[in-house]
Amino acid sequence: MSSSSPASSSAQVHNNMQSHRQSGRQRVVLLAIGCAAASLASIYTLGPTVSLDDSPFSASRRLQTQLGMYIDPKSVDIKQFSEEHIYQNNNLVTADIENNNPTITTYTDLVHNEIELPKYTLQQVIEEAKTMRSKYAILRYDPTTDNFTGYYYKNERWVPGCYKLMHSLSALTVLLRTIFPERFTPNSPEFIMGVSSGDYPAMVDQACIMRDQDGPCDEEGGLKNKAPVLHFGSVLRKPMFPNMIAMPMPGEHLDCFVSWSTSKEVCGQFKPQPHIGGPGLVFGEGLTYDELTPQVIWRGTDFPFLNLFNSLDQPDYEDYIEDNIDLNAANPLADAIAVMRENYSMLVPRWQGVVLTAEAEQEALQTNSLPKVNIKFSSAKGKGKPAAVGNPKYKQWEDIGFPLAGHGMPPEEMSKFKYHIDIGGGGGTTWTGTTGKLAMPGLLFHHITPTKDYIHDHLLPWVHYVPVQSDLSDLREKVDWAETHPDEARKIAESATEFMRQMGTPEGYENLFVEDVVKPLKGVIDAYVPGSQGEWEEVFKKSFEPFIECPNGDVGKLFRWQASMKHMCNKWEPKLS
Repeated sequence: MSSSSPASSSAQVHNNMQSHRQSGRQRVVLLAIGCAAASLASIYTLGPTVSLDDSPFSASRRLQTQLGMYIDPKSVDIKQFSEEHIYQNNNLVTADIENNNPTITTYTDLVHNEIELPKYTLQQVIEEAKTMRSKYAILRYDPTTDNFTGYYYKNERWVPGCYKLMHSLSALTVLLRTIFPERFTPNSPEFIMGVSSGDYPAMVDQACIMRDQDGPCDEEGGLKNKAPVLHFGSVLRKPMFPNMIAMPMPGEHLDCFVSWSTSKEVCGQFKPQPHIGGPGLVFGEGLTYDELTPQVIWRGTDFPFLNLFNSLDQPDYEDYIEDNIDLNAANPLADAIAVMRENYSMLVPRWQGVVLTAEAEQEALQTNSLPKVNIKFSSAKGKGKPAAVGNPKYKQWEDIGFPLAGHGMPPEEMSKFKYHIDIGGGGGTTWTGTTGKLAMPGLLFHHITPTKDYIHDHLLPWVHYVPVQSDLSDLREKVDWAETHPDEARKIAESATEFMRQMGTPEGYENLFVEDVVKPLKGVIDAYVPGSQGEWEEVFKKSFEPFIECPNGDVGKLFRWQASMKHMCNKWEPKLS
């Protein structure tokens, strides 16, 4: 306990933390529904007769619709978001939301504009392994056995996240065989590609990311002699590694694309919820925007935030509170809030949201009104994500009344709130959280961070969401704007809901499948130069260890028979150096 004033310095907090630790304490590519290029229309159809080019949801109609719904921020007293940094430094990076760097061409740009990727060989795929700390694999198709095999770089670490890599490779082999059956047969040439997976890319060059690099980290190489890398998970928003292509995240998103490839049925997760408590999206049927509870609602897990790239804290009670306030004072809660505000920039975004909630609740007490912000942890990090309310980890915080824990809410309950936010976690995004909140009748404040998911490239600020900075420093300003401009806010919310409704239709999902699965895979397949191994074949055998083998045969039928992809491939941990 300390009798120091609540205005203790940030340096003091960090000194406390260091002392305790030493003592042993712990593009915009629009979702043009149903539209695809002619070269792909010959491969995919929306059923037996309707080709993609015949879809009534053309790219031009979609673009006209979106432009017609666009809210000009200048007209509503908010600075155009492209004119300011989308997030504060926070020991990370800064970027421009609408135009990262017009002079940089990424492989994603090439893929979605159906421009050929640079040719690559086994040598370039091997070289990419050296840029990753972990969770990178080489997937190889051997026509002599008709098998896909995944190989892990012996110099990389094997970490828990590698099981997401295994899952991604299992799904990828199903997609390759079902989408391109004529390319993968015993009579086909061999094929090799680079694949990574995880919350975000585990790059070796962390210094490049932390120094706010605008262009490629490999400034000399650029896009020359670079093999494409398909990353199943969140990727960096800025083009630091322009040969990396964002792919659907392992789990719900990726599995649903696999299911679509074999059955042409949209997953239940992306269709309207059939009944209360069932799988699917909650559109808040029967609810109107004006009758929703005017409060920013969020419930989730106390996760870290891009911890390889920053030193932001999930605060420890003793370091931040106990050593810096007098717990016997008349109002220890007010003193604790003051300390957290002073050290706000040192916190991960989810804890910053908790601080905003504490301040909002104190303000509401003074005005006898509803707090504008209700961001609380419903679960703590740990096995099984234990409930936050009553958790011993948070007892001291709760004892002084700090409002960091709240009971979990089913989506049916959350849909009754007017404002939502998708605060990023370990990988900087929420993966499934964004789509679920877009569907609800309320307005989404989308958390813009250094990373993004494949689905984010289909969303536009001020059309589908209101953007907020990584440190949430402008959240209250944006809430105030929504409160004073209800018609514009309602229009954005309705646009987001309609986006998710269309995404869940066969036409919409097929287009998403073409844009984010078919085009990237086709681009990579076409860019590989078979039979080019040469002396690199021996390097490959010495440097890489097999860890997953996926069978030949009718994988489509096999996938449909299995409850999941757990048994699709034979898997084992590789023997590493």
